[in-house]
Amino acid sequence: MLNAENIVHSLANAFNIPIIEESTHIWFFRTQSGKYYFDFHFNNYIALGWDLVSSDLISDKEKTETEKKEAIAKLYPDEKRPGLIYSQMDSFYRRMAKGDLVVIPDFSGRRIAIGILEDITSEIKHKYLKDEYDQCEYKHKRSVKWIKQIEWWADVYLFRVLRAQQTISDITQYSDMVYRNLHPCYITDSRIHLTLIKTTTSDFRVQDSLNLQLSVLQINKAFADYFGTEDTSGQVTIKTAVGSPGFMEMGFPTTPASVLTAVWIGRAIVGKTTTKDGEVSTGLMAILSKGNELANDHCERKKVKAEINQIEAETKKTVAETALIEAQARKTLAEAQAIELANQKEQAAIKSITESTKTLILAASHGGIELDKKLDNVS
Repeated sequence: MLNAENIVHSLANAFNIPIIEESTHIWFFRTQSGKYYFDFHFNNYIALGWDLVSSDLISDKEKTETEKKEAIAKLYPDEKRPGLIYSQMDSFYRRMAKGDLVVIPDFSGRRIAIGILEDITSEIKHKYLKDEYDQCEYKHKRSVKWIKQIEWWADVYLFRVLRAQQTISDITQYSDMVYRNLHPCYITDSRIHLTLIKTTTSDFRVQDSLNLQLSVLQINKAFADYFGTEDTSGQVTIKTAVGSPGFMEMGFPTTPASVLTAVWIGRAIVGKTTTKDGEVSTGLMAILSKGNELANDHCERKKVKAEINQIEAETKKTVAETALIEAQARKTLAEAQAIELANQKEQAAIKSITESTKTLILAASHGGIELDKKLDNVS
């Protein structure tokens, strides 16, 4: 039997929603006031100075931290903070791990790039363009797979936090700010996060904001009712900065109904889904079908299955032909009732979700918030 956590993970996998591991760190890495931003981003790497300091010194297990700092002080006698050099080098070679995220700022501080750290490398093959750009000649290099560039207006809170960071900083404590700009929907151990983006400078009316938030709660409740699980709408949280272009981030409890709510509202992240019979489909019916496929031992289905199993057990014990016919009839009736109940619940869910989605689309449209235009079953 699948428990709620298993179903949440199965749904996340089915709809390509990333699950963030707590072990992943996020690093802020400066670019010499933006001088090397284009080089780093265009050529897929980052680099650190202090060329006289070898990686062998930093990784030497025979030397203490104090001895390493003393060695750095001899290499750079004019530097007043050899401890800072050591700390940066130690982060670069020992603490920053393959698979961690790295964030770099451009020269204006109004744009950042986010990438995935890869291996230490000794050589970078620079690509050339007609326009020249500053190329970094630092010795210590690391490959990066860049995945997104973000403009400052998308999240003023994130950019405000980054301004105060040193050359290399562990900013994992601000991971929610980074991830909401990377993924429209993602899952952590404690929450399901869905972010809607406001692209216009228009005001966001109070009525539209209330309608949008209420429709989200109603959709969440409809999915919970359909699967017979607890309605956790009261635990949904919101973080927002939508007075100008910005974002609205919603946090849901990690329940199957909440995953399906996030999937339905954030349709842009959902591709085609495949049923257990191999059929490819999209839209609300596909989401309900996938939920049924992965959670078919929940709610009323549990009871029906138990009833059918009991009838089958009774049938085995029955020798008389009459009793066998009666048992088969009861089984058929139970199956018919189960189908009818499932159909009623499905129609009720579709009606509720459809009506709430109409309100959601209208409120989002008035407020300049992007929603996928492929929301099915909504006129």
